[in-house]
Amino acid sequence: MPHQVPGSYWLNDEIRESYGNWLSELGARVGGWDWWVTLTFRDRELEGFSRGWSKIGGHYADKAFKSWVQSIPNNYILNPGWRPTHLTWVRGTERTKTREVPHFHSLIAGCKDQRRSEAWANWFKEQGLARIEPYDKELGAGYYLCKYAVKNLGEVEFSPGFPQ
Repeated sequence: MPHQVPGSYWLNDEIRESYGNWLSELGARVGGWDWWVTLTFRDRELEGFSRGWSKIGGHYADKAFKSWVQSIPNNYILNPGWRPTHLTWVRGTERTKTREVPHFHSLIAGCKDQRRSEAWANWFKEQGLARIEPYDKELGAGYYLCKYAVKNLGEVEFSPGFPQ
């Protein structure tokens, strides 16, 4: 009888658990994750493209995410005496099943004194839907983010200068 290789579902769960543990450890190294973020793009016609074009591409999505993250320390300060610091993030990217456009899950550190509501409003105004929650290690955000790293077409990216 031939040897049976475990199904990809089993393998994905094992990899996801290891990856999630690793992300939790990385968060501890940067002072702890502050936010769990989910970002989605709305459909719309894009300037410069033919009528009816509504799909957001990967390059546009990447620039939109990085621009949004870079604006956080400058615009959403809760404590007026607080000085902006470098934000550290990890982002999982997937493509939505129905619309085939990028969708992000991200963990962000260095923003605990920021207003989530204003960061949410900025993304909503410019791009689409956002969910920004305080990070809770017990809810398994690191595992959820990694779910897409082990699926087809998923990827994980770290902020520039992420501590080694």
